[in-house]
Amino acid sequence: MLYATHNRAGEITYRKISNLFYEVKIVTYTKSSSPADRPELEFWWGDGTRDTIPRQSITPNVGPDIQKNTYVGTHTYPGNGSYTMYFLDENRNADVVNMPGSVNIPFYVETKLVISPAITSNSSPNLLQPPIDNGAVGQIFLHNPNAFDPDGDSLSYELVACKGTGGQAIPTFSYPAANNSFTLDSVSGDLILDSPLTIGEYNVAMIIREWRNLPGIGTFNIGYVTRDMQITIYPPVNQPPIIATVNDTCVEAGTVLNFTVNVGEPNNELITLTASGGPFVTANNPATFTSTPSIGTNFGDFSWNTDCSHVRKSKYTVVFKAIDNNTNVQLVDLETMTITVVGPSPKNPYATPLGNSLVLHWDTSLCSQAVGYKIYRRQGSYGFTPSQCETGVPA
Repeated sequence: MLYATHNRAGEITYRKISNLFYEVKIVTYTKSSSPADRPELEFWWGDGTRDTIPRQSITPNVGPDIQKNTYVGTHTYPGNGSYTMYFLDENRNADVVNMPGSVNIPFYVETKLVISPAITSNSSPNLLQPPIDNGAVGQIFLHNPNAFDPDGDSLSYELVACKGTGGQAIPTFSYPAANNSFTLDSVSGDLILDSPLTIGEYNVAMIIREWRNLPGIGTFNIGYVTRDMQITIYPPVNQPPIIATVNDTCVEAGTVLNFTVNVGEPNNELITLTASGGPFVTANNPATFTSTPSIGTNFGDFSWNTDCSHVRKSKYTVVFKAIDNNTNVQLVDLETMTITVVGPSPKNPYATPLGNSLVLHWDTSLCSQAVGYKIYRRQGSYGFTPSQCETGVPA
């Protein structure tokens, strides 16, 4: 096997096909100019077995000197348990600033799968935003993995050390130095490097955990996905575009959500504006986002015709991305917002007296998955006017 420096970033996701049968997808981002290539990867399933997983596809030029590789394999697990699946590949890039000796350090990524009778079905979150963007000295660098959980599980984010040989934390690893701060928002997933001090390549890693409320157990961590990613910092020759704030929102299922996203570019360069997130990958009535590249300023129109299948407790995350076309280094701004979709409120309610009682009426719910209603009674009137999407009633 040919060894050369080439691994930039990677992650492992999985989906349940049936019973104990799972499919994994390994995505790596490698250095296009490197002579190293991996038509297959060795993969450990976490139950003592190891396979060779073939590469399914190559996507060239997803970023500057970056190639995307996708590997897909399937496996039947022996039974209930906690399984840490992983791959380890030689080698990382040479000269990673926050990882001295990186040329001799393997690239290791793991994902945890929990199989239990209490977890009827579970697939990992999918990371919809690729780790391919650059930063510049003195400018804010933003990244969000834009994790979408197909089962509606709650997600949390945390920084971890990059790992190497034996799945152990790399002894020479440190977090990137910044003039202000380096943080990861545990709720939104926004990774912010504000503002890098030195040019070069840096690697960082994060864990995206899944949480589910299990009957008789409570809120339980049912697995996680790790993303190890590279950030390339260039000299301060450019400024990134700036997306105007997009507020979080909530809609009732059955309504259409429309809004416009605006972006400006301080250097009057061409701006391309795109969007990704859960609303765009739903099976029914996915959202749309339309925008045409333009110079200096730009806008995009978001539209989502929501329906009952979109109702869930977890919020949908949408990440808007603006990138300029600077000839030295293309810089990016991201804006993260959430959308909550709730079931429609009871429509046309009214009451008719019947002796000492009242007979309540309302239209049948548009959503067939509605399982019941909570009805409260009090003496006297109460001036309650629910706000948009407010569920329940005051105490």
